[in-house]
Amino acid sequence: MPLFPPCPPLERIRPAHVAVTALGLLICTSGPSTYVSLHYMAPGNGWRAWSYMYPFSLVAAFGAVALGQALVVGQGAGQGHGWWRRVPWPMYAVGLYAGWALLSATWSVTPLITPTIALIGVGIAAFGCWTGWRLRFAEQVWAVAISMSFAVVTSVFISVFVPHQGRMPPRNSSPGGEWQGIFGNRNSLSPVCVLAILGLLGVVMMYRTWRAALWAGPSAVLALVALRESGGLTSTMALALVIFTAAALPVVWWMRRAGLQGWMVGTGLSIASVGTAVYVFTHLGELATAAGRDPTLSRRTQIWHDVRRFIADRPWRGYGFWAFWDEPTLTAETYARHGDAYSSAHNSVLEVVLGLGVIGLVFYIAIALAAIAGIAAWTWRTGSLASWWWALIFAFLFAQNLMESFVLWHSYQWVLFVAASVVAFRPDTGGGHNTAAQLTAQPAGLAR
Repeated sequence: MPLFPPCPPLERIRPAHVAVTALGLLICTSGPSTYVSLHYMAPGNGWRAWSYMYPFSLVAAFGAVALGQALVVGQGAGQGHGWWRRVPWPMYAVGLYAGWALLSATWSVTPLITPTIALIGVGIAAFGCWTGWRLRFAEQVWAVAISMSFAVVTSVFISVFVPHQGRMPPRNSSPGGEWQGIFGNRNSLSPVCVLAILGLLGVVMMYRTWRAALWAGPSAVLALVALRESGGLTSTMALALVIFTAAALPVVWWMRRAGLQGWMVGTGLSIASVGTAVYVFTHLGELATAAGRDPTLSRRTQIWHDVRRFIADRPWRGYGFWAFWDEPTLTAETYARHGDAYSSAHNSVLEVVLGLGVIGLVFYIAIALAAIAGIAAWTWRTGSLASWWWALIFAFLFAQNLMESFVLWHSYQWVLFVAASVVAFRPDTGGGHNTAAQLTAQPAGLAR
């Protein structure tokens, strides 16, 4: 039973595609913007500061133009059928989610802020679709590895040599000192560390040479050190899920070779996963205490209680995309009680319902199910390196979104989440790219 998928034939890499995607992902970590805003600008502007708005607007504009070009100009021109027939169905779910977020400006509690933020969000979602749909697998891996590794190396340098900027100050009951690097807190640095490790792992698995290992090894060690020094429990737990997924996939492939039906395995895994999730979330306090951690998970359980109360007042349409946390009259009471402006629901499902209501949640769940079903089927049928790597990436994203609100902030995790929803549904464009059926039959997993 092989532990790893076979090495695919190496693809020709387009450096410009890698560079622009890596830059976009780096911007979407918010690290550069946060560092400039915290240390070189007047405080209090938040996301309305130019250090956020300008670079994120550029990523959004590129995403919209690049996806539009891929849809209308570059996809099978002259074939006599509409471009909409070649769009993977998850893109429609992404479009509905982004469109609903934009429409929420009409009922937002912060009507002067939501239109701009939501409009940028449309472009960021388009960037995610383009990343998953149009980039070759090797380009996706290199973009993640380069962007996340750059953020980690820069953060390690700042944390070690400029500790008054790179380490967290004392806060509430915490003595401080955890690494935050170019970010605003440790929970922003730690997931970047894990994704850097996964990106570097993808590079090693693609090339399987000493040169690749010598390049990726030191960077991965730095990422592990930064993860440890940041003290990010959420990302460490998510990394544990990634390791479990990596260990489970060879067993799944063995089941396939043994002749088991995919629906049987999928049903069994789904029941086990749902049962585990229900057990974990109904016993969070006990599990955290057994692990020697705060039973409230750094007040998350208390925050979730408050957020559910806010949702009950506007369950169907929510308060508007990204709007609730910008309205002081709504947040003052809970902030005062917790002694901290926590600024998010710390759970993406709750965050979506808070901002966009149950209707927005339907679109979000469709995106998530597309990623789960698409990558699972792709991995089952091929066992390719591309499907294996994306399974690990999505396992991490899934875990992170249970404990954090990465649907906010135009996050790199949202970009990758959207990319994961379409990557297994890449259509036949007549331009050398494969159909979704061909994706499940070729060892490399992605088009050349």
